[in-house]
Amino acid sequence: MNSTEATFTEALYLLPLPVTVIISSKWKDLGEKEVELLSKILNALKLSLAAVRIVEMKSLDMSEWKEKPAQLIGFGIEAPGIATYEIVTTPETQLVLADSLTTLLEEDPLRKRLWGSLKQMFSL
Repeated sequence: MNSTEATFTEALYLLPLPVTVIISSKWKDLGEKEVELLSKILNALKLSLAAVRIVEMKSLDMSEWKEKPAQLIGFGIEAPGIATYEIVTTPETQLVLADSLTTLLEEDPLRKRLWGSLKQMFSL
């Protein structure tokens, strides 16, 4: 056994990424009502704001991400060719895209469509 084999004898574990939430605006620019809506959505999924990774991004581009999350929820982001309010499955990620949190606050039918897709994606 050489010195490098003996230096690191622990087993390595690959931890899965938390659910990723993409928002189109800066976190600090979100209003109290938008944050409250996001928190309610996550609570319904048995998650919390502390349990997810929040990414600020105008348009969906995961090509440069080294690690891809298993589940992703996007609010108000541009994603040409990707249907909103439907589960889209890629080899690494399941995702649902919706309108912005501000729009969802005002549109009950859109919130219901989003909830239907999220219930399926999270098997609730």
